[in-house]
Amino acid sequence: MDLQPLYDVKGRLEQAAIAGTGLLAEDFRLSRAAEQLKPLAAASPVFGKIGAGLDQLLSAPAAERSGLLLDLLALADAVVYTQGKTGIEGELVPLPAGNGQYLELSYSQLRPLLEALTTTGGGRMEIVQSAWENHPEHFTDFRVLPAVVNGLGDSYGELAELNAKILKQMGPAPLSLLKEGFDPAGNKSMARRVEVVSALEGAGATPWLREILPQAKKDVRAAVLTALGEDPENVPLLLELVQTERGANREAALQALAGQDGEAVTGFWAAELDKKPVSALFLAKTEKDWAGDLIAAGLRAHLEKLLSHGDRVPEEEQTELSHWCQAVGKKTSPAMLDLWRWADERMELFDGLRNKKGNSIFAGVRLTDTLADCLRHTGPGPLRDHCLKLFDHRPEMTRYLHISFLAALLSLPAAEVFEKYGPYILTEEPTQDAGRKKTLNTVLLRALGDVWWYPQVGQYRVYGGLSTAEPLDIRWIERLTRAVCTDVPRRAGASPFAYYWEDVPEFDRTLMRLVDPENETSRKLLIPYLRRRLEETGQSYTYSRWLFRLGGSPRGLLGKALAKRPNDNRSYAVWQLMYDAWQALGTEESIALLEEVLTEGAFQKQAAPLIQKAIPWTVEQLRAGNDFPSNIDWTKL
Repeated sequence: MDLQPLYDVKGRLEQAAIAGTGLLAEDFRLSRAAEQLKPLAAASPVFGKIGAGLDQLLSAPAAERSGLLLDLLALADAVVYTQGKTGIEGELVPLPAGNGQYLELSYSQLRPLLEALTTTGGGRMEIVQSAWENHPEHFTDFRVLPAVVNGLGDSYGELAELNAKILKQMGPAPLSLLKEGFDPAGNKSMARRVEVVSALEGAGATPWLREILPQAKKDVRAAVLTALGEDPENVPLLLELVQTERGANREAALQALAGQDGEAVTGFWAAELDKKPVSALFLAKTEKDWAGDLIAAGLRAHLEKLLSHGDRVPEEEQTELSHWCQAVGKKTSPAMLDLWRWADERMELFDGLRNKKGNSIFAGVRLTDTLADCLRHTGPGPLRDHCLKLFDHRPEMTRYLHISFLAALLSLPAAEVFEKYGPYILTEEPTQDAGRKKTLNTVLLRALGDVWWYPQVGQYRVYGGLSTAEPLDIRWIERLTRAVCTDVPRRAGASPFAYYWEDVPEFDRTLMRLVDPENETSRKLLIPYLRRRLEETGQSYTYSRWLFRLGGSPRGLLGKALAKRPNDNRSYAVWQLMYDAWQALGTEESIALLEEVLTEGAFQKQAAPLIQKAIPWTVEQLRAGNDFPSNIDWTKL
């Protein structure tokens, strides 16, 4: 049906509304449009109603035309809208299988995610991460899924890795797209495709991997070789490839073989380690007994070699010792346990080893640290039992206290652990055997530094390892607040419990890592302690926030503490501290702290005028019932 006459009528009615009804009698174009509409009017009652309206309009007295025109124009508009349609030329076909699914989502809902996946610039990673956390279903949409796959080649490497991580968690949905258009000689993005396919299919990816292996090059080939290790059926192929591949590709084949089993695999690794001891590093993550036996044998042989040098060990031998120790990982085979017993009997000899300059190479300490790292990941069994008794059997080896204490936390009731080890924390200066007692005090403090409260799971854990058998006995907190020998070496790396510009003692960091903020007894013990430490150190930002975390306040001490280090008191630092106080303690307490800080007036010189203006205004806002102004335009002050 040709609807052009209807559109012509609508157009002429709109023109008449603009020109005015006084000219209707002379509008021959409207009359012609009405004449051309008559075939449609005869074919449909709706169009017939429009035709009748036109006849009435054209014959109506001038005074009635305005109302009739508006009614008729409204009717024509409505009819035209009902005839509208959207679409493109061609037949409708189903979405290709594996390219994502159709979701009832508008483009505007997906636009931020799509732009983050397909454009460049800053802030994109946060958008993708937030979308995955809040709306993971959006990633299955047919508009988004291809963009995520293409994003494996994003110029920003961290975003490309995030896309790979997301795809690995999506199940089989992306597999078709990952294999579609795959280029075995491609770049890093194709290597990431292999990694994702392997993560999704495991051993099921073997046929595809074998198909693309002959053409695979560079990063892609290394990824394929690594992925072949997911299927034990590939062991014969990997044993062939490891003889012919070179460089990074051979390392990938070694990594694939590290997780396999069987006589052929064990025989290969025995020969490999004999020829290239550095290859032991590829077995670091393997917990199989055959790997434990080989590493135990290799480490023992190397230790015997070190002892054969007397007290002067070449540098390359020290490096090799590091490689063997790294390879121990979580291995607990019987041969590995025998190694630790053998090493214990010779620990003094290892402590005596020195380099060519006469300095200690700390071989014994390295062995003890390796055993402690293994212990923190090891469940109940002979190795843990060995560690539990180590200090009891060799009390002269003071560093064994660290290992036995961690083993006790992982194995024994909390009260029993405290009663046995708590007395090593000194609460008064020793008068007899002071050197040994202070050493054991320090060793135990370092061991306690390995114990953290994890609020996310509500558990105490040995850092980076397993949960303790029971929550820490509260008596540890009480005893530590009375400790007199608190000098303990700083742990490597940054601490989430202190502000970088304040040199907070490691003892207090250790204490705060042990605290469950929800435990009322802990709060009662620590709030007075932290207030005392705030007064002693003047480190306002760390100790005040620790107090906030426990529901305590630095009121009465904060102003004077800030005055000890006025150059630290920049506008943003003071303001963030006060904002944190308001969030933790509420309006009245934060007002009191603001007024205390203002009274003391100890600010960085350039910041002082701004802070002195901002505090009274903020107090006024809080007293008016408003929230703390977290963002202030300091330039306007």
